[in-house]
Amino acid sequence: MFIHNPKKNLPISLLQAALAGLIIASLFFTPAIAAETQDVPRFEPSACMFPLPQGVSEGVDVQCGYLTVPLEHANPSGPTIQLAVAIIKSKEASPKPDPLVMAQGGPGGSTIDTYAEPLLTRSSLRADRDIILFDQRGTLYSRPALMCKEIDQLTLDTLDEDLSLEEGARLSLQATQECRERLAGEGLDLSPFNSLENAADIEDLRVALGYEQINLYGVSYGTMLAQHTMRLFPEGLRSVILDGVVPLQTNFILEVPKTMDRSFTHLFQSCASDPACNKEFPDLEKVFFEVVDKLNQTPATVPMKDPETYLTHDALIDGDSFQSGLFQLLYVSSIIPALPRMIYDAQKGNFDFFTTILAIIIFDKTSAYGMYYSVLCAEDADYNADEVNLSGIRPQIAEIEGRGPQDMLDVCKMWAVEPLDASVDQPISSDIPTLLLSGAFDPITPPEFAQSVAANLSKSYSVTFPTGSHGQAMEGGCQDHLILAFLENPNQQPDTRCISGISKTEFFTQESLIDLPVLAKLLNLDGSSIVELLLLVLSVTGLLTAWFIFPVAWLGQKLSRKPAPPQPVLSPADQIIVPVVEPSAVSTILPRLASWMAALNGSLLLIFLGGLFSVVFKMINDNDNRLFYGVPANAAGWFFLPTLSAGLTILMAAALAQAFSQRKWSWGKRIYYILLVLCGLVSLIILGLWGALAAWI
Repeated sequence: MFIHNPKKNLPISLLQAALAGLIIASLFFTPAIAAETQDVPRFEPSACMFPLPQGVSEGVDVQCGYLTVPLEHANPSGPTIQLAVAIIKSKEASPKPDPLVMAQGGPGGSTIDTYAEPLLTRSSLRADRDIILFDQRGTLYSRPALMCKEIDQLTLDTLDEDLSLEEGARLSLQATQECRERLAGEGLDLSPFNSLENAADIEDLRVALGYEQINLYGVSYGTMLAQHTMRLFPEGLRSVILDGVVPLQTNFILEVPKTMDRSFTHLFQSCASDPACNKEFPDLEKVFFEVVDKLNQTPATVPMKDPETYLTHDALIDGDSFQSGLFQLLYVSSIIPALPRMIYDAQKGNFDFFTTILAIIIFDKTSAYGMYYSVLCAEDADYNADEVNLSGIRPQIAEIEGRGPQDMLDVCKMWAVEPLDASVDQPISSDIPTLLLSGAFDPITPPEFAQSVAANLSKSYSVTFPTGSHGQAMEGGCQDHLILAFLENPNQQPDTRCISGISKTEFFTQESLIDLPVLAKLLNLDGSSIVELLLLVLSVTGLLTAWFIFPVAWLGQKLSRKPAPPQPVLSPADQIIVPVVEPSAVSTILPRLASWMAALNGSLLLIFLGGLFSVVFKMINDNDNRLFYGVPANAAGWFFLPTLSAGLTILMAAALAQAFSQRKWSWGKRIYYILLVLCGLVSLIILGLWGALAAWI
């Protein structure tokens, strides 16, 4: 679902792809709606409209194309639009005959942009079924796409401004009106971009691709779309999965203050009930609202990098935007363990994690705001602003979110699309097998929403994940196992025993995490950190040259050594006995082992870096957000190696000092060994700055 940034009143898309990696925004060309005389619906293959991941073969792993459908299904001979389609091929040579069709949320989110990459690279969901992704009418890759560049530009223009709520609402309404006028000027009728036409598109997709039945997955707004499809086209549905459920009979706009307050309560209570979290981050609720109040009095200006352009912008963070930002981060299950630490960091003036994650959302240009307003204004603008219930809501939340419903009504009055019949708000009753998935931390569609929908479904199974938030698909092995089990036999309750293994949120504390903040800096291409890494690599490489230089020097010395001349034989009378002072064992053994110590030192550091980066690469592949702070505590063993390296560097320095004092080695060897000792010292200094020397303790 979309929510509003309470300070700027701009809709922000909280798509699941925001916390997996960096978002690549693309505004696809949107031609005018065409008047068609050919039969519709029809599917026409085409080159894929999105960048394919490395190793993915078009035509083998994925097939793309466009589905042509009527702009208004009641007028099949009238103007048409095109929906972008990506068919993710099953890993089985003979997949099941009923594919899984996925519908993203928003409304206005791109299903293809969100799900194509993870499904093609690491998901188990395509084990034995094709998965069909389609960008709903008006969204990113479909034609036309109702993108609002005016809203995106306003976000950039006001990122560093301290706007009042009233000024933010005025500017947002102005930018939205400019978008509407531009779209209308392009000849677009915005009224047909609604949920009922959207549901008819799903039926057209099934028919055009020749499937007798499909399995339909919807997340967030996609659950509303799926419910409309269940009501209008039940014959084509074998099963339905509702993930992050929005009841048709509940106006979520009026519920935002309540669900927001609930999600904060759940976060604070979860930390308080966890011994490690409560010890490290006590009184979390009190600290959070102290930060909010302090930032409202004295806002912070921090750098925020656009993950697409890599340009850095100044961003003003006041208490309201900090509170709104935390609410947005609560949407993503994998980020929740970091939130207590993030709050305490903000108390100290450190917003690195907050701004890094929030930038992915703020600079996202893949959301079709025009589709968002067309859908919601037609379906959910049938309320009075005074219907919102703020009783029992924290005052900081009530002050900001209390005006949201009126702001939405102001936009819908200007957006001026035809409202849908009141029947769309009736609860859906169905005997289609339905799996309802919820997350305990979900800030916008709490588990009770799923229970409300399930009450009218005769074959439904409702599952809540204790550590989950908004959207469960591809969030973990247990979640995907339940989905696959349900698809295998929709008429049977899936086995939920795996949930016991993820029943507790593992917050980012000293017990679970080794601090290594340099990793986040390196991933953000921080200049000084990159220089440090290059110096470390050069120093380790210098130490490793000992494996080559010393053997070559020894061999050269052996080959060039001349036999000693014969010594004259002296009579006993001529022999002079000179007392020999034997050097201590330590003073002789260190210079002798010096070359081995240098080679071993370089090897230890090489093994450490190899182990560290293997852990990092796995975390990247697993979308493990601990990477923003460091590495898992179970990687502590690798950090014993820098400690051994420190000991070897000290011994190397001692060997060098003895070589000078005893006048051992040639000057060439001394100079080379000085460089080796410097390489060891530089390595230790950098690892010390990174906090890696004693991390294993």
